[in-house]
Amino acid sequence: MKKNLLIVVFSLLAFCGNAQTNEQILIGKKETIYSKILQENRKVWMSAPGNTSTFSDPQKIIPVLYVLDGDAHFYSTVGIVQQLSQANGNGILPEMLVVGIENSNRLRDLSPSADPANRNPFLDFISTELMPYVERNYKAAPYKILIGHSLGGLTAIDILCHYPDMFNAYIAIDPSMWYNQEKHLKSAMAKLPGLKLNGKGLYMATANTMPVGMTLAKLKTDRSEETRHIRSILAFDKFLKGHTNGMHYAQKFYEQETHNSLPMLATYDGLRHIFHYYPFKASEKDFADSTALIATRLKAHYTRISRELGYANAAPEFFVQYLGQDALSKKHLKKAGALFLLNVESYPNSSSVYSDYADYFLATGDTSQALAQYKKSLQLKPDASTQRKLDALNRKNNVILNTEQLQKYAGNYLLEAFNLMMQLTIRDGKLWAIVPGQADSELVPLSEHVFTVRGKESYEISFEMKGDEPVKFTSVQPNGTFVALYRGK
Repeated sequence: MKKNLLIVVFSLLAFCGNAQTNEQILIGKKETIYSKILQENRKVWMSAPGNTSTFSDPQKIIPVLYVLDGDAHFYSTVGIVQQLSQANGNGILPEMLVVGIENSNRLRDLSPSADPANRNPFLDFISTELMPYVERNYKAAPYKILIGHSLGGLTAIDILCHYPDMFNAYIAIDPSMWYNQEKHLKSAMAKLPGLKLNGKGLYMATANTMPVGMTLAKLKTDRSEETRHIRSILAFDKFLKGHTNGMHYAQKFYEQETHNSLPMLATYDGLRHIFHYYPFKASEKDFADSTALIATRLKAHYTRISRELGYANAAPEFFVQYLGQDALSKKHLKKAGALFLLNVESYPNSSSVYSDYADYFLATGDTSQALAQYKKSLQLKPDASTQRKLDALNRKNNVILNTEQLQKYAGNYLLEAFNLMMQLTIRDGKLWAIVPGQADSELVPLSEHVFTVRGKESYEISFEMKGDEPVKFTSVQPNGTFVALYRGK
């Protein structure tokens, strides 16, 4: 199956890329930030996509996933993100920067303020010190997610209800809504109805903390202190279902999980909920189809992702490249051209996208465009394989023009950039450029009205003609583009 083949290809590439002699496996690092607000050093655990993948683009901006109780949940969270955004060619989630916030005084940090007007200084540390630090030192996108468990889950709910713009999405895992005699539960219920939460996401996970013999049915009439934790969460869930206010919300009861076993499963499900729109679903028909439909679908899909995340996103370069090369091998030229063009539009600073596009033009017989695209690729990054293709095409494409045919290009020209006169002349049946102060250069025809310079790479000289008389020529070369105006014989 083509999709299975795609997974195998990605797996082999990942394996080969990671076959290093270094025995260490590093998924992140600890960094220390001094907080003026809290007047103490705070440790944060950082994992960027480059720690776990050889395909990551170091220039690409990525969402930031902030994890409370970071020292407890960092490893499992990084593993989930890596598995769903990188491993086996997965694109279920975007790659993310994971920021685990280590505790110093957990009860102080994760206890919401009794007075919402006087918010917990820990939240000020996150919003005015930690977030700017992350944005200065990493390629952080404006999209931010917060994960909290237990008291951390209560903190996540408190932020959503009182300071909703701090984050775009929240995962509250078995939140301690019972805390402080349910004062924060009541505060959240009072605040929620007046909020506009369009575009926000919330996933709330509930563990089975009921005593033996208790059921959800019996819980409806139970008032014991032992069940207060789960009852407070379910009461908040019932309230939320009537007051989502445009928010993408879901809650799940995990019957087989305890308060402490729940975080990993809930993080997985919560991220799937938040990024429900992210996976691109490719079918066997997409691989067999010879039209440009998949390129159109990819562009539309990532346009939606851009809208959801609030910044520009594009289909992964290597994925589109694989699809395009597969189409080219099957001679599905329209499909290949559309895919390679999509990569050119999305990644204009990548040399490989122009080399791929040149391969497409070569397959269609458009050697002029193939030459131009190979040259663009080499201007961005020297590559032996691309250079060999260009050299072979130049040799194949060289045409022989007789003296009479070359004569129409001969004459005097004014180099505009330097206000300098130069001459093109015929010598021994070849066209030569004579520029004062430089060695004479032979112009070698590539196609009608298009020449290169013998012995020099990446030169293309194109003549603009009016009938059989030149108007000007444009020389595209490694040190720039120059125009020369025809001034007669």
